Amino acid sequence: MTDDRDDSQDVAERWRGLSGIPVEAAFLHAFRSAGARQLGYPLTPGLFLDDTLVQYFTHGRLEAPGPSTPWPVGVPRRTDLGEHLARALAGAEPAPESLSVFEAALDTPEGRARAGSSVGSAINWRGTPTQLFQRDIVRLMPVSPGTRRPVRGNLGELYVGLSYQERDRGEGEPSPIARPLVPTPEPVTAPVLTYHHTRGADAFRDHLTALLDAGLEPVSFDQLVAAMEGWATLPPRAFALTFDDGWLGQYYDALPVLLELRVPATFFVLPGFDRHGQGHMTVDQIREVRAAGMTVGSHTLNHARLPSLIRQNLGAAQAEVVLSRSDLERDVDGVDYFAYPNGLYDDDVIQLVRDSGYRAAVTTVPGLVHSLDRRFELRRVGANAWGSLAATRTAIRDAAAVEGVESPI
Repeated sequence: MTDDRDDSQDVAERWRGLSGIPVEAAFLHAFRSAGARQLGYPLTPGLFLDDTLVQYFTHGRLEAPGPSTPWPVGVPRRTDLGEHLARALAGAEPAPESLSVFEAALDTPEGRARAGSSVGSAINWRGTPTQLFQRDIVRLMPVSPGTRRPVRGNLGELYVGLSYQERDRGEGEPSPIARPLVPTPEPVTAPVLTYHHTRGADAFRDHLTALLDAGLEPVSFDQLVAAMEGWATLPPRAFALTFDDGWLGQYYDALPVLLELRVPATFFVLPGFDRHGQGHMTVDQIREVRAAGMTVGSHTLNHARLPSLIRQNLGAAQAEVVLSRSDLERDVDGVDYFAYPNGLYDDDVIQLVRDSGYRAAVTTVPGLVHSLDRRFELRRVGANAWGSLAATRTAIRDAAAVEGVESPI
């Protein structure tokens, strides 16, 4: 890691603000790696199609698949949107032009690789001969009377411009491009389990499998927060997993099991804390956790006790909250979520986290109910990989009783 954090924060903000629509945190590095030439700029905010987070860009769509898909859970991928568009336009009049005419617009190896394979034959769409590719679209556009040349189009922009009936046909299911307007979303109820240490992969697998066998359905923390905000839904017995502190055991024991069982999780980590030699993940390992599709959140730089630090040294407290986020956004991926070290917070700490641009923060206060007015005091249930399902069931039931709601287990 380097110390030019101010510059890295500028880079993150620049990528977030190209069109006035932010790039979703889950897509920040994927978007940056693809580059503006490949993806353009955001056309919509993030949307949930079932349990998959999607975002439309000028030239395509990125998605973070959920457990119900055949794709690696949470790993950003560029959708073959041309295939969806072809299904949406099924029945369009065929065009006589050959594939080679359109391929002339893909005049570099990079352009051909970006476009992928052709999808079907050329069609006449909106009065223009058009050839669809998996991740691109080429149209024959007039340049002078009687003369046309192949020009790459804005695949994502054209797809977003379809009627909702056409998009639904292309996706095979309802496919919104706008978040629902919910002025006062209802609270959502779901246990957010918190792990610290693990007891080896086998013990953790047994513990997690018991939760799944009991009927709990895993969801990403992104989906839970989106449901709390009113633009996603949760299955009836949803639960989310979180890990605090970034211990090496989470990397070696928990991560392989999460991948095996296709369960999303959020890791609240301390970037650079491995320098103390106490058994925490390095930034490279945190990057691997994110590359595996898990969400990464901030837990400060030094596991700071924020209520006392903010009174003693406001600048140091700000650094713990702000720089931990900018370091992770530079080296790992976008960061929306924060966990208070030791579960310690007060009104001043909440305001600092809010002002630092986080979307939500989690506590260690037991509870299952999550609402907008508590977005910076989200409650969790402590879980222990050493314990039995009965112990975790009791902890969830106790948390439900505190809030006066029915336990999902």
